[in-house]
Amino acid sequence: MRHPKTRRGQQTQAAIVSAAAELMYERGVRATSVGDVLARAGAGKGQLYHYFATKDDLIAAVLEHQLEQVLQQLAAFRLDTWAGIRAWFDALLEGQRTRAYRGCPVGSLSSEMAAASAELASRVAAAFQRWEDALTESLQRMRDSKVLASSARPRALARTTLAAIQGGYLVSAATRDLEPMRSALEMAYDHLRVHRSGAADERVPA
Repeated sequence: MRHPKTRRGQQTQAAIVSAAAELMYERGVRATSVGDVLARAGAGKGQLYHYFATKDDLIAAVLEHQLEQVLQQLAAFRLDTWAGIRAWFDALLEGQRTRAYRGCPVGSLSSEMAAASAELASRVAAAFQRWEDALTESLQRMRDSKVLASSARPRALARTTLAAIQGGYLVSAATRDLEPMRSALEMAYDHLRVHRSGAADERVPA
């Protein structure tokens, strides 16, 4: 992906990526054509291929765009506190509801991308790694501040939590029902609480 030097170029590129992200989230990667993206973005084919050499380049940019949205949401919560984790989980549920049960903005792209090419598969793996890293840092702070027990393993807890989130998204999207995701998040929260420090024990809100 080329990085435009002018403000107008940056706006055009951002419009193309945003349009592609919306369409791929709504329809899927394979079902979204370059023509669909251009029509949604109001851009020309020459502009698209000036910034993206191939459709795979555009898909990779969409993944990065969606991941940044996810990480920005995550950063908005104090995930080194129980209340912050609860609030984040509530926001994930609300997002799933308002987006008509389409699933995770990152996860919904991952299976098609991973199957498309080794390069895209590696980008998917890197995206989930960044998400896991961000969550690990928050859980590490919880352990450092003795909210989590010293025996807790932040990396393993982050990986398990992320897997629960993705599983919840998947079943919720397939059934168009929020309850599977709600249950997955409750289980993830309970699993984290098992590793709380005795000195920081607190009652879980009803």
